[in-house]
Amino acid sequence: MKKIAIYLFSFLLLSTSCIDTVPDEVLDHKDFYAGVEDADNGILGLYGQFMYLAGQVVVLNELRADLLDVTPNATTDLQEINLNAPSRNNPWASVSKFYSVIQTCNDLLYNFDVMLKENRMIRAEYNERYSDVAALRTWIYFQLGIHFGKIPYITQPIVTLADLDQYKGNELTLDELLPELIRCMENLPTLENYQASKLIQQDLDNYILTSFFVDKRCLLGDLYLFNAKGVADYDKAARIYRQVLAVNEDAEATNNQVKYRLYCYPWTSGTPTYFQILYRDGKIDDFESLYNGWRNMFAATSTGRYERDEWIWYIVYDSKFEPKYPFLELFNPVGYEGGKYFLKPSNYAVESIWGGETQKNGFPFDARGLTGAFQEYGGEHYVWKYSYFGGTTGAGIPVGDWFLYRAATLHLRYAEAANRAGYPKLAWSLVNNGISGSGAFVYKKENGENYPGDSINITGNSPFDFYEFPYYFDARENAQPYLRQPWRANGGVRGRANLPSVPFPETATTLQDSILFVEKLIISEAAKELGFEGNRWQDLIRVARRLNRETPNAGTRFLWDENIKKKYDRSGISGVDMSSEEKWFLPLYK
Repeated sequence: MKKIAIYLFSFLLLSTSCIDTVPDEVLDHKDFYAGVEDADNGILGLYGQFMYLAGQVVVLNELRADLLDVTPNATTDLQEINLNAPSRNNPWASVSKFYSVIQTCNDLLYNFDVMLKENRMIRAEYNERYSDVAALRTWIYFQLGIHFGKIPYITQPIVTLADLDQYKGNELTLDELLPELIRCMENLPTLENYQASKLIQQDLDNYILTSFFVDKRCLLGDLYLFNAKGVADYDKAARIYRQVLAVNEDAEATNNQVKYRLYCYPWTSGTPTYFQILYRDGKIDDFESLYNGWRNMFAATSTGRYERDEWIWYIVYDSKFEPKYPFLELFNPVGYEGGKYFLKPSNYAVESIWGGETQKNGFPFDARGLTGAFQEYGGEHYVWKYSYFGGTTGAGIPVGDWFLYRAATLHLRYAEAANRAGYPKLAWSLVNNGISGSGAFVYKKENGENYPGDSINITGNSPFDFYEFPYYFDARENAQPYLRQPWRANGGVRGRANLPSVPFPETATTLQDSILFVEKLIISEAAKELGFEGNRWQDLIRVARRLNRETPNAGTRFLWDENIKKKYDRSGISGVDMSSEEKWFLPLYK
């Protein structure tokens, strides 16, 4: 991380990206971009600059939705974001930091093209680095689009942020922006993550960087899903997500069931290394025996073996270097590790979203909430996902992670795509208790008995009519013949949280009824699983826009009446207006 900080400092001085002012003289880019090592230094500097966006991204995605609320300590700026009414000088609603990172991306991409043309970088080196930087720029534009609705789309280097003025009147709406972002991603030299680069072949100050960079397939899937208009579009999203889910499916039996599988195992002895809600010694009726192994993923380190089964994209902050980890100040109790307790879980989320669940053993709460995503001290609730990293440095300031994408995110997004593509039974299984645990794909004979072990737990309509890729999953486990198929330990999103499956309602008598039921189940489950990680606003407006296209105002009712309004009602706040789609977005301030 020390090297990352140094690269960030040097690169920002040399690039034309603008934070405050642009130096009158900079080194000739031919001198700076001499070879691939300089390119790598530039990429590390870019990601160091990107790390400054973490607090703003999480605040915009969570505080504008229903899971997060302000405390009496909150600044006026945060209160404005909570009311969806930022003033012109509100830093949380400013796009300047976003465009500063975008400008660095544009500068890098321009110079990578020059390096390739002048043989200072070979094609394989170019493909990996160009694709990574362009994908990160795409991710940032996607964030701008979902919050501001209409933005300048700039892909060439500019000199200062004042140059944004030339794009006034030519901004792209979200519906115009999404196809541009998809086109960019589809035309990248590669969708593969770094394979040969020294960026992942060596560590920096004991940090392994394999999960440091944006996952391009997950991003493309998210764009497809957000932009989808019909079955073929949802199928495209499901296919790209399924490519990521397929990792290690061809590995040997000991390794094919863990990577991104949301695996669940019974607790027999020792300390579990899997991320599951468990009870010690089988004492499922004793609250004191609760072991919240699910939350251990948020203590992830870049070297953790088991964490890499869950995390796809996360960035580690080190207290010895800039930028400062932003979440402890926002969420921690006043005076604890720099906490100012500006933001808290909303009363509605605590009482109705997580508090509205009942575990399989009858405990009336979802442990992914209380004891997981948040803690209760002295009658107050504190967001705690960002405080599990563990340990402090000599300076007394903890390190932490920016949580960007993990296996559960992938499962939920894939399930949403598969559901809309016409596979609600599969989506329902993944969200509930898994391919095998749900019983949805255990086929029955006419006499009520199961088929033999080698003919069950494969997704499909029957043992003789299995789904094809990307909807085929094999969860078989059998002694004779010996089978250890890759999805045999898949416990589902709710299953590993010790929650029962949510049954289909009796009213879901048609395929369309089932799809609509499962869709809302997925978004409800995403709140509980991914809360405070910066996904909630994106999830809500993605479905709301979809429902509005199908039935006038159905999406607005879903976004406002069924979800966000309940936060404000519980907090006694009035005057927030999200009554139409154009009112969902923030005003565009530089």
